[in-house]
Amino acid sequence: MKYHLPVVLYDPECPLCLRFKQGLEFLDKKLNFISAREEEIYSAFPELSRQDCLEKVHLITEDHKILKGPEVVDYLAGRLPGVSKLAWLLETDQGQKIKDYFYQKVEELRELSKKNSEDCNECPRK
Repeated sequence: MKYHLPVVLYDPECPLCLRFKQGLEFLDKKLNFISAREEEIYSAFPELSRQDCLEKVHLITEDHKILKGPEVVDYLAGRLPGVSKLAWLLETDQGQKIKDYFYQKVEELRELSKKNSEDCNECPRK
């Protein structure tokens, strides 16, 4: 399968991931999204690890570079209209600390969300 780059890999079984995907689709119509659970992506990009992609957001750029976690935030901040004008703030030491802290908190929320859905008797199982 041919993928139109850039591609964001996301976990469709994670409610937080779905929310971010919806927001990004609204902000950037040129981004494409592929489920990190889709096996074909790993054939097309063998350097990807399914487990790693389900644990952290991944993005494949137009030039086939693979970005992970906070690198994706940097990439998106540089290309989203309005946000790109403030992207220079992320380049400072303080901006880097804030971005890393924000990403860490989002990851904690995602893990909590996954745990809550696993504890839910009404939630579908994998």
